[in-house]
Amino acid sequence: MRKSIIAILSIALLSCSSFKDLSDKTTQMSDLINKEWVLESLNGVSVNESEFMKGLPSIMFKEDGGMQGSTGCNSFSGKFALGEVLKLDPGAMTKMHCPGSGETDFLNALTGATSIDVIKDDLVLKNDTDELLRFTSSKE
Repeated sequence: MRKSIIAILSIALLSCSSFKDLSDKTTQMSDLINKEWVLESLNGVSVNESEFMKGLPSIMFKEDGGMQGSTGCNSFSGKFALGEVLKLDPGAMTKMHCPGSGETDFLNALTGATSIDVIKDDLVLKNDTDELLRFTSSKE
């Protein structure tokens, strides 16, 4: 009986912390989802593909609140929420050793972002004062 109560409480807590609250936001879901966004600048500095082992980092948002992408070395699959404050959780990630600090810098900026905006073909992630990441929509 005790295990059943713990399981029910765990499920209830997980559903309360869902990253799916996406309604009534400045940036519309239709602007974000089903597009691959490729990194253009990191902390205000343009990035070069040669700085990353497997090409430029990228991110794709899903309608259900999921996201997936690449750090330029490892792949990730997590979740996001658009609310009062943007929440990005890269979640599960492959564990390949990555030379340099590009992956760490990218992940720190990604998890430090608190707001999001889509301006034409650019996706901009910011904290309270600075632009952290700028992506451009890949041309498919």
